[in-house]
Amino acid sequence: MDLRLRVSRSSLECKSGKGGSGEPDRLLWLAGFRQLLALQRATLVRPTVSRRGRALARRLGIGVMDNATLERREAAHGWLPSNFAHIGGEACETAEGRTDIQLRGLAELPSDLIAFLRFDSLLASPHAIIGALASLKSAVVRQGVLPEPAGKVIAGHALIALLLAALQDASQLDLVPASTLRSRLEIALISGDPDDSHLLRVLARADELVEFQIQRVHNAYIDSGAVRQPVNIASLREVIGTSQDYFESYIDLVERLRENPAVSRNLLQTVELVCFDALVGGDAWRERAFDHLFTAEHRGLILASVRTLGGIAGDPVAQKLEAIWNVKFNRSGAAVPDRHSPPTRHIQSELFD
Repeated sequence: MDLRLRVSRSSLECKSGKGGSGEPDRLLWLAGFRQLLALQRATLVRPTVSRRGRALARRLGIGVMDNATLERREAAHGWLPSNFAHIGGEACETAEGRTDIQLRGLAELPSDLIAFLRFDSLLASPHAIIGALASLKSAVVRQGVLPEPAGKVIAGHALIALLLAALQDASQLDLVPASTLRSRLEIALISGDPDDSHLLRVLARADELVEFQIQRVHNAYIDSGAVRQPVNIASLREVIGTSQDYFESYIDLVERLRENPAVSRNLLQTVELVCFDALVGGDAWRERAFDHLFTAEHRGLILASVRTLGGIAGDPVAQKLEAIWNVKFNRSGAAVPDRHSPPTRHIQSELFD
């Protein structure tokens, strides 16, 4: 994510085969995979890369990398811990695995909805994410109390999904005003397409037709000498197209993210470490290498995001993340370590203030 909050997505396909065996097939497969997921970059990593493979990769617009290059790149990031959160974090893996088991007994939580929040939201449009979070609210109400760690894991993925949506919308504020973003979101939640307002026009015409028919009935009764009785008929346009209470909070979050891009651009990393390392019992988040992701500004934006999540997905979901209030932010040494400095394994002594 760059300083204008534009998201780019990459995929690295790692294979252990040597020589030219299977190299062209894997490059062709990766080119199709990149197109399927609309990825900006795709790279094939192999122990060795042949000259023929490099030529084919250039034609397909695919990057190639051998082991020697990979090792040099890893050495440049030697100051980072090797395992944290979803990157091989033991506590995270335990929580996610336990959640998989618990979800089998939570019949009111649609499996496709939970799968979307945990996986597919990484590639989804903002309005699709907001719609899924709104659906999560009603599903949790039907289900009742969520067991741990499933509740915390689902809430963590929901928070990441919300930030993905808000950050993508924040990147659009350079081009369109916030009022337009809100209008597009409202239309998209009704029709599924932020640029298709046809359904709203159909609903308005339907309201006109209903009003016309009611007026004809009333006129017939009046002509027969009856006294007209007031009848309130709900407007289809207003019932379906009514702005949700959380719109203002969501747009406010979008604007706050755009006003501080230097912090917002790495906020997803902070949330990943908080929700899937700190809150599930991991220790890697306390590494000095992550100090720059735990400032007072990060804390303020994350807490604002949790409040917005509560408005969209419901307080029972947001309350699963209430321990974030106790996570230690504003840590010392907030500067990013120099890439040439030796790896640091210093551990902060406290999990909470």
